[in-house]
Amino acid sequence: MSQPSTTMRVCFGALLLLLMAAAEVSAHAGSVAYWRVVFRGAEARSQLLIAIDDVERISPGLLSDVRPGALDVQRLGSFGETLLAHFTIEQAGARLPSRIVTAAVLDSGLLDVQVVHQVDTAAMAPVLRSAFHVLTDDTHRVVVRAEHDGAVAAMTLQAAAPPHAVPAGGQASWHDALAPDGSIRAMVLLGVAHILTGYDHLLFLACLLVPGGTWRSRVAVVSAFTAAHSLTLVLAATQVVTPPARFVELAIALSLAYVACENLMTERGHARWPTAFGFGLIHGLGLADVLRGQNLPMAHWWSAVAAFNVGVEIGQLAVMALVLPLVVLVARSSWHRRVVQGTSAAVIGLALVWFVERL
Repeated sequence: MSQPSTTMRVCFGALLLLLMAAAEVSAHAGSVAYWRVVFRGAEARSQLLIAIDDVERISPGLLSDVRPGALDVQRLGSFGETLLAHFTIEQAGARLPSRIVTAAVLDSGLLDVQVVHQVDTAAMAPVLRSAFHVLTDDTHRVVVRAEHDGAVAAMTLQAAAPPHAVPAGGQASWHDALAPDGSIRAMVLLGVAHILTGYDHLLFLACLLVPGGTWRSRVAVVSAFTAAHSLTLVLAATQVVTPPARFVELAIALSLAYVACENLMTERGHARWPTAFGFGLIHGLGLADVLRGQNLPMAHWWSAVAAFNVGVEIGQLAVMALVLPLVVLVARSSWHRRVVQGTSAAVIGLALVWFVERL
């Protein structure tokens, strides 16, 4: 059998396997919801920010014809009941009575839902519990900010994490991932978690590295991508640039398809750091999404954003430390080109699936 036909079999085989797996791999894996809770006496008020894409996954068509602005609470219907059932505040093991008071669709592509809870001031400390990952996927995270009698706590709720008790008075504890809002530790950990579930960002970078090159060229690619996404992450977090979330997500999917096509059509040898920098600017806008719902106080703003970015870089470097030795090993093998073609064809298929899902 000729070499071209063998290569094509590798490409199509990898593409077929990927498309079969696409049903199990969500383009929105690692999505984030935001939950701010303020306790005052016998009442607590929650603000829930849910990605419109997650709303559509759970209740298809619910918001398909809705423009940004106030939303009739009645329109939420069963989805509203679903939110109340999956974002709960408990005392002494009992769920607090809750009701949705307002709802709105934001320009940023989030559904803003305001909830009122009735609190028993004589009962135990309230416990926050999220089961929203059951409706989305186990990588879904809920970034929480809770204020209770002078204490401000930040935490992340996810499938593997237990519910969190909210301390009252004084300063929030560091125990069980509780930390003062905007703290360095909390934001670094949030950055690490965000990039480790940012499969499209990591796959883009890996696609740039797979064709091979010198160590100098690989460092240039990683450095250019880091510099670019750090720049736009800050610009988006400060709202200097505010492109529509859907545009950013579509552009990220297209960036994957572009570099994969480039891998198929060109041999190694040309500099790829300009590509990494150019598309890195777009990826930075996507990475900044997680900061939208943080409501960071200005006193902590710069340190918090810097810490989040440091966390992103730590996670990225950890992944690269695992991937680069494999890339180098493959680059030195006789079947390197075949691997590049097969993986690139698979990435094109995945990028197209993600692009269609994000439309």
